[in-house]
Amino acid sequence: MKGQVKLPYERLMRVLVVEDSFTQAQIHQMNLLRRGFQVEWVTNLHEVLLRLQGSGIDVVLLDLSLPDSRGIDTFFRVRDAGRGVPIVVMSALDDEDVAMEALHGGAQDYLIKGQASNDMLVRCLRYAFERGRVEQELREGEKRLRLIIENSYDAFIAFDATGKIGGWNRQAENTFGWQTEEILGMNLADTIIPSRYLSAHKRDMFNLMTRGVSKLLNRRAEMQLMRKDGREIPVEIALFPVRTTDVSDSFCAFLHDISARREMEKRNKEWNDELERRVQERTGELRRSNAELQQFAKIASHDLQEPIRAIQGYAQLLGKRYKGKLDTDANEFIDYILDGCSRMVKLIQAVLQHASIGTTDVKAVQFVDCRVVLEEVLANLKAGIEESRTRVVVGEMPTVVANRTEMVQLFQNLIGNAIKYRGPDRDPEIYISSEANVHEWVFSVRDNGIGIDPRYTDKIFDMFARLHGKTQYSGTGIGLAICKKIVETHGGRIWVESELGNGSIFLFTILRFRKADDGREEVVQ
Repeated sequence: MKGQVKLPYERLMRVLVVEDSFTQAQIHQMNLLRRGFQVEWVTNLHEVLLRLQGSGIDVVLLDLSLPDSRGIDTFFRVRDAGRGVPIVVMSALDDEDVAMEALHGGAQDYLIKGQASNDMLVRCLRYAFERGRVEQELREGEKRLRLIIENSYDAFIAFDATGKIGGWNRQAENTFGWQTEEILGMNLADTIIPSRYLSAHKRDMFNLMTRGVSKLLNRRAEMQLMRKDGREIPVEIALFPVRTTDVSDSFCAFLHDISARREMEKRNKEWNDELERRVQERTGELRRSNAELQQFAKIASHDLQEPIRAIQGYAQLLGKRYKGKLDTDANEFIDYILDGCSRMVKLIQAVLQHASIGTTDVKAVQFVDCRVVLEEVLANLKAGIEESRTRVVVGEMPTVVANRTEMVQLFQNLIGNAIKYRGPDRDPEIYISSEANVHEWVFSVRDNGIGIDPRYTDKIFDMFARLHGKTQYSGTGIGLAICKKIVETHGGRIWVESELGNGSIFLFTILRFRKADDGREEVVQ
């Protein structure tokens, strides 16, 4: 595509999308193809295992819930068959334990459907590819390289299974205040272990000596250690055996003083707390300001309509009274006045409509059957649908907690736009569907119309945004701004995936939960 610079590896990177949802797979495919990826799509575990027997796949984008496999077992089956192919999990399962198990098992990233943006997904895939390539190149020499780097910058301590110190570098001297010649031969328990941790330290050393196990072994951890002057400092430690045997009797530890980091974290927390306080204050001010602006918009719009109607009325009187008495230019001028007044009235009414969204009584929020809403919308648009020979296909629709009037308005604007911006050489086709994520419903309205340049997909939801002249397509330019405000007042998001000439997919989310009388969240089926 013009305007995008593609790196060589992007043109070669092949992504295997494992997703049983047709809509979700289409979104991934459109997004990734536009970013320069090659894409293959399979729908179940059996197909992905067969595909991974071959070659050419650089990274797998994996959904954990498939027709023939569910949960973390899906990941391990694909990982074992992938022979080192990087895997990015993208699942509706928002479970921290499952995510950690997948990451510990080798997943490059774990993304939640409905929360991860397209840009985040692309970055994760690129990083996964790069990390996989580097890990493959460095796997054999990783331990040796880690030793060289850590020894250069961190404190290094070598000790035996009894805790007797046998190695101590210059950075350890700087960190703990003990000189090498005075600490060699001494015990960890007598030097850098604080007294309140001695019992735990002795148990840990016993496990190291007898079974070769420790909660610190082969991983990074944070703990408190003690300097020679008695001051405790926080350190990050990595511990590993020097000889890889069932029971090792010699160990190395690399330690990094994280006092500055802890201080920075403390300051960041204080700054964040202060920022949160200011944000809350500012939010309150904005709410008051928005309420005042909404009231002003209503008053101003009503006041504006009166003189416009007066101009419109007198222009109509002129046309009737002097019909046939004025020249062609005068009649044309009167038509211009009437057309301008009509458009101004419609624009003011649209602004009023936009200002009124989210200000209705809370009682207007109720259980809304989206299928019934769509039946009403299609009845409202019946004339336009028949005239344009539009084919509308509606999938399974849920019941949501929402303002019914605004839901009718939302669907009517999106479907009406799909009819309006149809292609010149084919009958319009509109497909409406929904899917459930962990916390929300994802609705999609897909058409085969003229499409939208991806450069403008974020701008079309702005007030008065128009990509075409008013003579080519009628309208006020507020319809999609109204859609955005309706969705956001319901706690959701709205976005579009499109390319010029290839139709558009408008997607929006509505929360699946509502507050019960006892304060708990209830799922809306």
